[in-house]
Parts: sequence; structure tokens; C-alpha cells
Amino acid sequence: MKKAALLAAMVLTASARLAGADEHYTLHENLHFGQRVGYVFDQTIKTKSISVTNDKKTVTDTLAGQHWKVAMTVFGVKDGSATREMVVFDPGSYDTTGDNGKEQKIKCPFAGKTINLTRHADESITNSFPSNAIDDDVNSLNSIIIPDEDFYPDSPVAVGDIWDNSAKYSRHMGLGPQDRILSKCRLDWVKTIGGKQMAHITDSVGSIYYEAGNVEEDMTYSMTALVDIAAGMIVKCKTSGSSAYSTPPSEATQVTGGVQFDYHGCVVGYEKYDLSDQ
Repeated sequence: MKKAALLAAMVLTASARLAGADEHYTLHENLHFGQRVGYVFDQTIKTKSISVTNDKKTVTDTLAGQHWKVAMTVFGVKDGSATREMVVFDPGSYDTTGDNGKEQKIKCPFAGKTINLTRHADESITNSFPSNAIDDDVNSLNSIIIPDEDFYPDSPVAVGDIWDNSAKYSRHMGLGPQDRILSKCRLDWVKTIGGKQMAHITDSVGSIYYEAGNVEEDMTYSMTALVDIAAGMIVKCKTSGSSAYSTPPSEATQVTGGVQFDYHGCVVGYEKYDLSDQ
């Protein structure tokens, strides 16, 4: 799912001021060459489905997850967003996997390695990892360079304003020709915390994916994020959601069930920041 952004660590203070509702704010990513960040995230995906073909039933009950710590350095920038990054994985980074609710810890294929990410002019993303890895790991790896700008409005906004970021976000969602996504963000509040103006954004997303065998996956999820307005960067975020499978009656194989997923990410040093919308 989405990376958080780059800022130096600082201690959260108790003072906070709620901004006036009529004040407008410009949110724009502002990375620069050589900028570095430490980032930690945890993601878990649980899949439960039933596939029926000629009265033969196949039950799937699996989980997969990534629990990674990385250090990122920016080596290319366009309009404030990274186009090239060097990502160094902490050796302690690990994955999880399991069947029927039995979870086990396994080694992350990128642990201890240095990998270069490139976001190309057509918004495709490639990496320098020389070996094979499962799709979940590759998707999470590539998502590290997805711009925070995907979630920002194109013009100044006030607290309570809503904007449609579907076009920007969809460029990095791996959509097929028939897949669709609708994403809308809201500026919930702005507070001064530790001398910094921090914005709280909520993103509500609905998508439709079409998979092999005419299986339709309808997905909904919500992301909350803290943004340092001056730096234009997300410093903490969480995402949770679910999906449901359906199949046209004419298909020989009928698939039902779906996926549940959760994601938490934080820039190192921002662990004490509160993501609640108080």
C-alpha cells in the first residue's frame, strides 16, 4: 500500500493549536537530492475464499505480511517528488506467511540488501533487485517511491474541503484496462505540534479489479495520514480495508470470499505522533 515521507526525527510536544476553518493550505511534496529517511511499516493481508467447479470446492485461507525497516536516500527529483531512490533494508526486516490462521515468520528477500528504485516518465516503477520475489513483496518494494503528491490537492484547501485524487493515484495502482478506482481525500484538521504545522488527511477509496475467470474483486479502504505542511511530506499513516469476490453465473468456476488488509507506516522518530482525528 502507500509509504510515509521524509523528515528529521523530533519529539512531540503537548501544545497544539487548531487552525481556523477559513484558512487555506497548500500541500505539495518537496523532496530534494540527497535527502534521507528511516521508515518502518507493517502490512498484513488475509485472504479467505471458496472456489467451486463442478461441485468440487476449494477453500483458501492464507495470510501474508511485510514487516520492514528501510533507509531511503533520494537521488532524483521531479517537481518535488522522487524519481530515483536508493533503499537500504535493515537485516531484521521479515515477512510473514500462513495457512488456516497459522502464522509463521520468514526472511524478507530484500533483508540486508541495497536496492535502487526508479519512477519513469510514464509513471511505471522498476527496481534493481536481481532475483525473483513474490508479487506482494515486489509491490510493497515498488510502492516505496510512490509520491505523497498522489494524495494532495492541486490547489489550496481549507479544513473540511474534499478533493478527488483518483487520476493521480490510479497511475500507480497497477490497474488493468477494465479496472476502475475512485479516491477522495479530505483535510480533517491542521494543528501546530512541536512548532510544525501538521495536517490530518483521510482518503476513502473504492476500486473494482477484474481477474482471470471473470472474477470481479470489489475493494474499499480508508487511509489516514499526518502531513508536515512545510515539508509537504506524510510522516505517519495507516490503512485498513477489505474486498469481496464475485463471479458471473455463466462461469464454470464460481469464486466467493475476499481479502482483509491493514497497513501502518511511520518515519523513524515520529512514533509518538497521534493519528486520531481529535
